[in-house]
Amino acid sequence: MRARTIILTTIYSVLNAFSLLLFIMAICSWFPQARQSKFYMVMDKIVSPLLRPIRSLLNRSQMIRNCRIDLSFLALVLIVSLAERLIYYLI
Repeated sequence: MRARTIILTTIYSVLNAFSLLLFIMAICSWFPQARQSKFYMVMDKIVSPLLRPIRSLLNRSQMIRNCRIDLSFLALVLIVSLAERLIYYLI
């Protein structure tokens, strides 16, 4: 039981840190200078592999494909948030 709690707490902490990273990345995306920084590029390398499959899944819908807003980022935030809540209730 103790090992399970430690593992779930670790996963919860990683998801929480990833949520913070997504929030910082969203704020930085509003500023052109920040998007060209090395810090943003590192964040992009972490987040992009998770966004690609979501984008390809969302692009199957004609309505979403024509949307000017990148909904894959919002979908990733929602998925991470749901995963955090699930882990929190399992702890």
